[in-house]
Amino acid sequence: MARYKGLGAIGLALGVALALAGVTAAQSAGPEEVVDEVTQELLEVLDERGEELADDPVALYDTLAPLIEPHIAYDRIGARILGPYWREADADTRQRFIREFQRSLLRTYASSLEEYQGDVAIRILGSRPRDGGAQVGMEVDTGSGSPARILYRLEQRDGAWKLVDVTVEGVSLIHNYREEFRSRLRDKELQTVIDEMAARNRELGFE
Repeated sequence: MARYKGLGAIGLALGVALALAGVTAAQSAGPEEVVDEVTQELLEVLDERGEELADDPVALYDTLAPLIEPHIAYDRIGARILGPYWREADADTRQRFIREFQRSLLRTYASSLEEYQGDVAIRILGSRPRDGGAQVGMEVDTGSGSPARILYRLEQRDGAWKLVDVTVEGVSLIHNYREEFRSRLRDKELQTVIDEMAARNRELGFE
């Protein structure tokens, strides 16, 4: 079990979820090796710059975005979260939702960096096939209470391993955001919800 500083279960789950998209199948690594490699690379960066990035979500975005934007299937994630609202949206609306949602994820990640500081021990629990892809388990021990379990679901799409969901202590990231957005969309138009996301992101310095 490897130990690192400056990150806890929620922050680690989000960080690896964001960074996994940059690792391609061309590296001849299985899903378990991909998760392990990305986790260690991410934590090494955060050991060096975690405090700085926690105070500056825009810098965090600029650091991680080049890894994820060219590769992650945000259209699939958007479709799973928004369902019929995604199908009814035009291309520009979908692209705008993806941009603001990605920034919101990074904002949440920055908050988790501030909340979870100190030693963190991680252990890869193995992988198994699931729904045509793979599921990789991870245990995260922050030294306070029982270790947290994280499950990463990956698929090979366009020649790359891509994350399709992450579950922390039984709570699915996709399911959580699906419930949140569909609740908001009962009373508001999608464009309004995106405008609200953009306004919150601008408060943090995003243009």
